[in-house]
Amino acid sequence: MPVRVESVAVTTVLHVSDLHFGRPASSERLQSLLELITELEPDVVAISGDLTQRCSKREFEQARRYLDRVGEVAPYIVIPGNHDIRWLGAVWRNMGGLFRKQAHEFKYSRYIKFICEDLTPSLEVPGVVIAGLNTAHGITRGSITKRFRDLGVIGHVKRADIESVREAFESASPDAARIVMIHHNPIRGELSGRHGLANTETALHAFAHLGTELVLCGHDHLQAVHTVERGVHGLVISTAGTISNRLRPGRVSSFNLVNINERNLRITTYSWQNPEGFVPSDERSFRRRVATGALD
Repeated sequence: MPVRVESVAVTTVLHVSDLHFGRPASSERLQSLLELITELEPDVVAISGDLTQRCSKREFEQARRYLDRVGEVAPYIVIPGNHDIRWLGAVWRNMGGLFRKQAHEFKYSRYIKFICEDLTPSLEVPGVVIAGLNTAHGITRGSITKRFRDLGVIGHVKRADIESVREAFESASPDAARIVMIHHNPIRGELSGRHGLANTETALHAFAHLGTELVLCGHDHLQAVHTVERGVHGLVISTAGTISNRLRPGRVSSFNLVNINERNLRITTYSWQNPEGFVPSDERSFRRRVATGALD
């Protein structure tokens, strides 16, 4: 009697971050990435911020053209990074007064005009739902730090944005893997020694409480995969490297490819190697908590 083998549906998320259109951009790597997206045919491309280097109109126009090319191959979801906001707007907003609303709109004006009006977008494809959350707010009370060089660089998660994640998850299929995408890294960077988020503990506890399985982030320009325990549920954190020339010493450009089925979550890092291009360099697999009944 033949053995019946049931196929397991796999959803693929290509996670890339920190493209930095402008002087740090690498046209060779950007083109290679686009070709690989076409080859891998991911179900969704997740871009966790810092599309530009100096938030200029020209850089955003370049980013817009690139996203249009990505969109011809696969659906994508994108959020802003700290390089994608106008710092003058952040400073102006802190002054309060009658122009607070105008200052907020000015801060994100170029991102909204060229990239997306929604700063906390969500996207569901069969198998996963991704809730994007804006952590890039410039110099604000929520991201004040004693390190002067980090002013305006540190991000934070706002309580109101947690509610947008809740809404995205509640309206999604119960079988979809819950993914949160932010720009700033909640885990201290191996080389930088820096947290990207000012309120890491609060954010991770909130994500775990909502049933999040995976957090996508960037910002630190160093690929990494971590697991942390927060509350009842564990979290897997995928930190994508940068595609640009703004590299950590001794490290190369990279992105992460996430494969999810009903039992497992696998993250493969693709690193830049000349002349081959982006090639698989590391892989981590995790048993999904839903497969063990932890989210029942």
